[in-house]
Amino acid sequence: MPAMMLTEKEAAFLKCAHMILADQCPPDRKHYLCMVSEDCTGDCAQCWIEYLWGIGTGAIKLPSGKRVTA
Repeated sequence: MPAMMLTEKEAAFLKCAHMILADQCPPDRKHYLCMVSEDCTGDCAQCWIEYLWGIGTGAIKLPSGKRVTA
């Protein structure tokens, strides 16, 4: 498979997609909803929605560098 040039944001979304498919939680524990509420409903989808939204809006800071090779 040839290498693709990705922006930081694209690389972050790709990494998150792989984690979602592997049934994993977001990489930063401070974004776990189950850690901030006593009512642990196990709504992992909401964790991912908020984490991905944070990447999209720039609220979650990504590593520096212009492009990443995947």
